[in-house]
Amino acid sequence: MKNTINYYEKNANSLISRYESADISDLQDFLINTFTKKSQLLEIGCGSGRDAMFMTKHNYNIIGIDGSSNMIEEAKNIHPELLGKLFQKILPNDLQFDREFDGIYSIATLMHLTKTDIKKTILKIYNLLNQNGKFLMSISLFRDDIDKNGFDEKGRFFLVLNFEEWIKICEDSGFKIIETKRNKDGLNRNGIEWLTLVAQK
Repeated sequence: MKNTINYYEKNANSLISRYESADISDLQDFLINTFTKKSQLLEIGCGSGRDAMFMTKHNYNIIGIDGSSNMIEEAKNIHPELLGKLFQKILPNDLQFDREFDGIYSIATLMHLTKTDIKKTILKIYNLLNQNGKFLMSISLFRDDIDKNGFDEKGRFFLVLNFEEWIKICEDSGFKIIETKRNKDGLNRNGIEWLTLVAQK
């Protein structure tokens, strides 16, 4: 995770415009259809602030966290409405709050963790939710741009698990799976397939 965070720290400025321009309209529709308006939501891996801003405009109360302090600063610069709502926290150990949330979502983030840390993180997510709270995550199900150890040419780590493995990790943490969907890549990259999963406490 450290090498991956370092990449985002060093390239935050150039990555922001790329993420802001990605076509994820299908995923954003999925978000607003999953969570009730005015819900208290936590975004894990808020990056450029794109999705946090989208959800804020659609009348949700958002707190966003990211492992990269530079990404958070860039997000605040282009989305000043998010000031006071974005914080640096590194998974899984920093994922602690003194409150519960109605919903938690994570887009293209958890796949940067080891399997052990994913299990720890999803269990923490379960414990941070109100009863009947929902968790939505989007992760890459297949990638052809990584080596046998899971690293791409930029030094970022990606853990690729199959559909059944993601389901099992969520169910082992106590979640009930309520919806799944496979998505095309929002940056139009060939060789990358996504899974969006919704689970409920």
